[in-house]
Amino acid sequence: MIKILKEEPVISVIAEMALDGSGINEMAEWVRSRRPECMPDEYRPEDIDAWVSLFPRSISRGPGAESSNELLVELAGRKCYDSWGLKAGRKSNAEYIAHTQAGDVGHFSIMYHAKMTFFIAGVSRRVSHELIRHYVGADRTEEGSPSQESTRYVEHSGCYVAHPAILDDKEELDCFAGAMGRNYAEYRSFIDRRSEDYKKAYGELPKGIARKRIFESASAYLGHACETSFVWTTNPIALAKMFRERDNAAADLEYLRFARKWKRICVARWPGLFPQSWMQDPATTGGLGVSP
Repeated sequence: MIKILKEEPVISVIAEMALDGSGINEMAEWVRSRRPECMPDEYRPEDIDAWVSLFPRSISRGPGAESSNELLVELAGRKCYDSWGLKAGRKSNAEYIAHTQAGDVGHFSIMYHAKMTFFIAGVSRRVSHELIRHYVGADRTEEGSPSQESTRYVEHSGCYVAHPAILDDKEELDCFAGAMGRNYAEYRSFIDRRSEDYKKAYGELPKGIARKRIFESASAYLGHACETSFVWTTNPIALAKMFRERDNAAADLEYLRFARKWKRICVARWPGLFPQSWMQDPATTGGLGVSP
């Protein structure tokens, strides 16, 4: 039995960077030993939370507070110039980051310290291939580090992603469902045949490498529309670049739907990390649709 997926993909934040106050205090002590004039007047080295005085404002760690990712980018920027505390100016985190990213040549390097990890599912292997084909490479230049669902170790579930272009066409959806049903039947038939052959030869169902050999061969039967899932670790500069290119009317419609949901999640979770004008466009951050 197959399942045709028509809804938006699953995109969940599963990890991000965390500040270590004791380590930041050590950094502050180093700065104090070299450039004491740069340290805030309110800095108290005996205080376990002395590091919070490095920022030119009160730091809250409760709900709705600035994330560790946002604070880390600010810390990295302020360390470059040892610009600390109230004497550095009472700029908010968002204002500070936006200032560093403004102009023709922004201070982009500080943005790579922030890392965020997502669980993604409900996308086709075709779209995942486009994501990997265009956006995987060196961490400072491309979009991230993927760990994708293996077709060697796991049996596919029989879920297929319907392309948004046919969602309003019942006849095409029915045709697609029929084709994917046949596709999955061929995939399952291959696994069953090879497993039975192995059992006849060795008296048991395949395990270990023998099972992987069957599954890796069977994956050739799966169409590009089959669902995949993966964990993706990336950074805000890489994400903003990808959203600029794929939250675009010229993008594939399934990728466009995927990018717009992902973009909304990022802007809501880390608003200070995305000051770019295209990240703030209400036409693309608000609606759920895929129309340009």
